[in-house]
Amino acid sequence: MKKIKKYIILLIISVQFVLFNSDVVYSQQYSEYEVKAGYLYNFIKFVNWPNYSFDNEYAPFVIGIYGDDPFDDILENAFKDRTLYDRKWLLIHYNTLEEINDCNLLFISGVNRTELLKVLDVVKEKSILTIGDNVEDFCELGGIINFTKQNSKNRFEINNEAAMNVKLVISSKLLSLAKIINKNENRF
Repeated sequence: MKKIKKYIILLIISVQFVLFNSDVVYSQQYSEYEVKAGYLYNFIKFVNWPNYSFDNEYAPFVIGIYGDDPFDDILENAFKDRTLYDRKWLLIHYNTLEEINDCNLLFISGVNRTELLKVLDVVKEKSILTIGDNVEDFCELGGIINFTKQNSKNRFEINNEAAMNVKLVISSKLLSLAKIINKNENRF
């Protein structure tokens, strides 16, 4: 019964991805990062941020990318004309640690372990949903969600303890689909 429930929720998330991006519907094949863009959109819908995460009611929902940007224009096209929590959204590419400030979601890709530790240290007390792109030990080191590959399929793991530490609340529906990593080891 529990497996059936997981598959139903995964199916709902997948259908929502297809419906929210009509350009992708007409193509016969989805790229890995078109699928991941859909996951990001749905992760956002299944996570609650504290009110103080936004300067005011009109502040945009800020998605930051640090490291490699494997999406090219996929995120811009997928989120075009969409709102996130009734807010416009803004995509920012960060090139240095000093630039990382008040984003709501930070996608981290193509960084080495030393740099990852520095990034996680910069955001450790901020209500930022950190998402790794198949980054080794991402959740064990304090990241919140990490894309992984299992039998050539995209999967994800979640460190719910790290999310709670920064006052992010992840829906039990999303948690039920993930491999849970509740380790927030000393990173130094």
